[in-house]
Amino acid sequence: FTSIIKSSMKTAADLGCGTGADSIALASLSLEVTGFDPSPEMIRVANENAKKEKLDIAFHISSIHSIPESFTNKFDLVVSLGNTFANVERKFFSSSLKKCSELLKPDGVLVIQVLNYEKILSEQKRIVNIREGKESYFIRFYDFKNDEIIFNILVFNKANPNQNKLFSTNVYPYKIEDFNKQLKKADFKKIEYYADLNFTKFDKLHSQDFIIISEKR
Repeated sequence: FTSIIKSSMKTAADLGCGTGADSIALASLSLEVTGFDPSPEMIRVANENAKKEKLDIAFHISSIHSIPESFTNKFDLVVSLGNTFANVERKFFSSSLKKCSELLKPDGVLVIQVLNYEKILSEQKRIVNIREGKESYFIRFYDFKNDEIIFNILVFNKANPNQNKLFSTNVYPYKIEDFNKQLKKADFKKIEYYADLNFTKFDKLHSQDFIIISEKR
């Protein structure tokens, strides 16, 4: 974040804040931070984590498109990392990017990180990774279905593989063209794409992620 934050920035919003890691990082850099997430459980954990760090961060239960109008034009910086936008339903994609614009002050900066679905869709590799825990194995894999991807986590016990659980969720494989079109509609200027927060050049066939950095008009 230090390469993005300008000295004039005082306030930041973390969209899809999860357990609060990015909110805590931003607050540690002396910004007044507000975090939003649709999961009450994530917000509960985020509050606990902020309290452990002795940081005053306001967390709210809200999806991006439904953030209250009281936060309009309030933030110098809006971030959405951790592939949050891939969980935004298509019917809310445009309104969610518009909400990002509404939250920002003029010339405010938006930073979004998502997986590079151009690469994922072209390779069609189903297995994401296999990890070993103390008592269980965790297999993460994709099912490819038309213009959506189902992300799965299969957990099974080492001693008894028949003891298993499968967790599945739909993800929406938005590409640079999708973001570019809607960001322009949402009144953003100077839209830049990178492979990471070190500003590495983005390669749609090889980069694991892409980072969007844009400014509001």
